Amino acid sequence: MPFIGKDRTLFRLFGLPIKANLSWLFLVALVILTLAQGYFPPRLGEDVPAYLPWVLAVIGAFGLFASLIAHELAHSIVARSTGMPVSGITLFIFGGVSQLEDEPPTAAAEFFMALVGPLSSVIIGSVFLVAMLLGQALGWPQSVQAVLGYLFVINFVLAAFNSLPAFPLDGGRVLRSILWAITKDLRLATQVAAQIGSLFAFGFIIFGLMAAFTMEGGVIFGVWLTIIGFFLRQASLASLQMVVMREQLQGDKVQRFMTTDVVTIPERLSLQEFVDGYVFRHRFTYYPVVDAEGRLAGLVSGRMLRDVDRDQWLHLTIGDVMRQVSPNLVLDPDADAVDALSALRQGEEQRAVVVQDGRPVGIVSLRDLLQFLALKIDLSPRRRG
Repeated sequence: MPFIGKDRTLFRLFGLPIKANLSWLFLVALVILTLAQGYFPPRLGEDVPAYLPWVLAVIGAFGLFASLIAHELAHSIVARSTGMPVSGITLFIFGGVSQLEDEPPTAAAEFFMALVGPLSSVIIGSVFLVAMLLGQALGWPQSVQAVLGYLFVINFVLAAFNSLPAFPLDGGRVLRSILWAITKDLRLATQVAAQIGSLFAFGFIIFGLMAAFTMEGGVIFGVWLTIIGFFLRQASLASLQMVVMREQLQGDKVQRFMTTDVVTIPERLSLQEFVDGYVFRHRFTYYPVVDAEGRLAGLVSGRMLRDVDRDQWLHLTIGDVMRQVSPNLVLDPDADAVDALSALRQGEEQRAVVVQDGRPVGIVSLRDLLQFLALKIDLSPRRRG
């Protein structure tokens, strides 16, 4: 799911990369500002240093995002236990999301994967509640109690919000799993859940606009609700489109839509020869690089030469500047198109090399796959109901 810019990996947890999108910085700033100017000051009194609410706001924001990561980590652990591949967890403007590479294998798998999210937030919130009550009993500083109280409240708010039956929130996924179990039709279940999710989205938008224009001091709250509504609407539609795409591609092989006129580059070719003989002649974005035996060694593009001094073009070879190909972007001609879709959506270049016996025999791009999908949908019988 694209947001703003490229995701950056912050660290790894249980083998999963924890990433942050550029849009996440806006959320961090908003949370700190709201806590420092709105939440903590009335709970601390007047006789406190001016910097203290800001310090507590940073601590509170850190606790919130740690809770979000724990929430998504619970999803990811259950997803992995049911056989769903998870490529990582990404923090973005609306919180966090577990990046599932495929749809759940069964309705039961989705039910438990979705349910564990709100349950984890309730458990985390309960831990902070107990800590807050303990702090009150033992007379801990008011600042500590205020932070614990905020983390208790915000985790229960997260649990309540995510429990709404608004697909693709956790509650919406629970709803879809139940519909899927009843109808035995993932596409129909997704369609109904997405429609319900859209109704909630429109409700958020309408209520947000009303709050922004009618409630005293409700501008930020109203705008935030409106943005969430738009996000839910787009996310529900995107989820439905993905299910339709997977349904249409199921059973098709990569060789049906790959580009076969592959131009390979010897890894010992000089950069100057590459520019003169290939870049200006073929104008491809990427070229597979092969070793002396013709086996795939990497990828190269003309753009990779922009940071190389022109005086070095005669002395450096393609092997010096080429990029290694991610294993999940090396496909077999008989690979399922659904697997190719998952790989291409995760890859930065949105291209994969099709290899047979170690040698490149084709290139497949996300654009090729989508064009093939559009043609197949146009030519397929219309689904009733």
